[in-house]
Amino acid sequence: MSLLIVTLGFALAISSKWAYSYFGLSSFEQIIYHIKVPLEGTNTQFIFGWMKKCLLPGLIFGLIFSWTNKNIAILILLLCCIYGLCQIHFFSYVFNQFKKTDFYDQHYVESEIISPDKKMNFIHIYLESMETTYAKKEDGGNADEDLLPYLTKLTKDSISFSQNEKIGGARVLTGTGWTTGGIVASTAGLPLIFSLKHKFCKDKVPFMPSVNTLGDILEKDGYNRVFMIGSDATFGGRRSYFDQHGRYDIQDTVSLKEEGILDKDYHEFWGFEDDKLFEFAKEKILDLSQSSNPFDFEMLTVDTHHPYGYQSKSCKNVFKESLSDSIFHTDENLKDFMEWLKKQDFYKDTVIVIQGDHTSMAAEYIHDTYSSNFDRRVWNAFIHSRVKPIKEKNRDFTTMDFYPTILAALGYKIKGDKLGLGTNLFSDKLTLTEEIDADLVDQEIKRKSDRYRRLM
Repeated sequence: MSLLIVTLGFALAISSKWAYSYFGLSSFEQIIYHIKVPLEGTNTQFIFGWMKKCLLPGLIFGLIFSWTNKNIAILILLLCCIYGLCQIHFFSYVFNQFKKTDFYDQHYVESEIISPDKKMNFIHIYLESMETTYAKKEDGGNADEDLLPYLTKLTKDSISFSQNEKIGGARVLTGTGWTTGGIVASTAGLPLIFSLKHKFCKDKVPFMPSVNTLGDILEKDGYNRVFMIGSDATFGGRRSYFDQHGRYDIQDTVSLKEEGILDKDYHEFWGFEDDKLFEFAKEKILDLSQSSNPFDFEMLTVDTHHPYGYQSKSCKNVFKESLSDSIFHTDENLKDFMEWLKKQDFYKDTVIVIQGDHTSMAAEYIHDTYSSNFDRRVWNAFIHSRVKPIKEKNRDFTTMDFYPTILAALGYKIKGDKLGLGTNLFSDKLTLTEEIDADLVDQEIKRKSDRYRRLM
């Protein structure tokens, strides 16, 4: 009995620290979210890592302390649980549930939005975990190696908002540091901070029913809408979000197998690799371009996903770290895709936004490869925007500011240039993190808000 109790205690304690390192968890709110939402299509590679680095050491400690009596074993379990809860920031989460805020009442904005006369096509490319750290040091990043030669040049030639004079990007606040959170932030101007009482994000269960999103706006304006990813869209509530906000045609591992585009038993990494994703995207965009209606094509890459990325057969072995190779190959795929787009008749009438969904969760890779004090930000580039920025550089902003900024790039007029918790970066209005200290904004959005819960 002592062996089992002590093994459980140490395994839990070690797991809490390992999870933050392996998954790059940003907050306890992220844990709550993923407990609540569907996990279909999860990459199960992490299970073997957990058994090796958590369960096995826990068992070793259990054997070492197996001589203890039951009371001491229970005390060890209790201490290990307290340690683990501290590691995952549980106690600060509980504190915030009892601390009310009127931050959303003061700063959440539902503005009047005026549609443009000429509606541009829209291609929105989310590059998994793409952060500015990967740019070379002389370009504003923290890399010694040239991981992103094409994206770097494209960004310099495009509109790209930055916190300095070089390549920079958006802050990641609590509730926006994972894929679904990052997508919601950039298309709805809100973080995802679900309470333990919130319903599961399953089909037909309301997901942010009171929020007007980018998808809702473009659906109303007659856009044909597609969301394409190389995994199961059900994971993390993405299917619910894109179905309920814009009724997107969701192209994922499930639908592509049903359509016979993928073999039924095909599975690589999270579903299928980016080499295929970009080719499927070309075909789908060509189909969309045949319609007289404008299109909104949203896509999310996967090969740079933590912890080690995915290396396809066409991925070159150039760098010491396998994830660096995946980042470099993503750049190659993006170059091929963009060069193809430039040859299409609809290219000049298409606004293209390239962004990271969040900063990387590959904690071990980031820690071992880059400076610990580097200001990590989410990458962004705006191509063919209908408007020019008043101030592009030396801005402080978050991924929630991308929501009104994308609409402005498409030619939409936003009364007051604020929407959700976001600010139109093309305007001269200050963002929340320019008006208020960013740490204070992050602190307030985590606290209990009746206004926020009504939106969810």
